[in-house]
Amino acid sequence: MLKLKVRDAMTEQSVTALKAGEKARIVAITGQDVRTLRKLTVFGLLPGVEIEMVQTSPVYVLRIGNTELALDYEAAVGLAVVSCRQEKKEK
Repeated sequence: MLKLKVRDAMTEQSVTALKAGEKARIVAITGQDVRTLRKLTVFGLLPGVEIEMVQTSPVYVLRIGNTELALDYEAAVGLAVVSCRQEKKEK
């Protein structure tokens, strides 16, 4: 499991708590079966990666670099993130 220093100092939340337009950094992926975890990592969802929430309904759409990825609630809820705003405040 990857451990990031930012994880110790900041408050984690599920990516499902983000609003459209908010940016965050992934700190952990939890509660996923192996098949779903493999799919998420293939699309670049890894600890340390910055994402942007594009939309939250009817599905969660995340932007990772130039890629937009739609996730249902079950896939999204296990993505633990810290807000990029919060990261800047802590530095």
